Amino acid sequence: MKGVYLVFFRLSESKMIQIGALGELSFDSGTYIYAGSGRNSIEKRIERHFSSPESKFWHIDYFSAEAKSIDYFILPEKSEYECFMAENLHYWCEPVEAFGCSDCDCNSHLFRVPENF
Repeated sequence: MKGVYLVFFRLSESKMIQIGALGELSFDSGTYIYAGSGRNSIEKRIERHFSSPESKFWHIDYFSAEAKSIDYFILPEKSEYECFMAENLHYWCEPVEAFGCSDCDCNSHLFRVPENF
C-alpha cells in the first residue's frame, strides 16, 4: 500500500542527537510528529520507524534510534499529501528546521508538539 503517514515519537529527556548530514542537533524532551510517505510500501516504512534500523539512511532513522515511537496515523493512497501535512503541522507545532525535507521545499517534516497542546 502507498500513502502518507504521521508517526508520533516520545523523547524522554532533552539531548543532542547526530542527524546524518545535518550534524548534531539539540532536541528538547517531549512529543514529536514526523510526516512521511511510502510510495511503495507504507507498512515497511512504519515498521522501520518502530525498530532501530542497522543502517541509517533518512534523518528520521537517527532520531528514531533515540526516541520511542508511540503511535501512527496512515492516509492510504495519498502520497502527494506528505508536504501538505507537514506545512499544516507548522501552524501548531515547533518545526525542527531542515529535518526530513531534503527532497522538497518544506521547512521540516519533524515537529515538536507544544506542552500545552
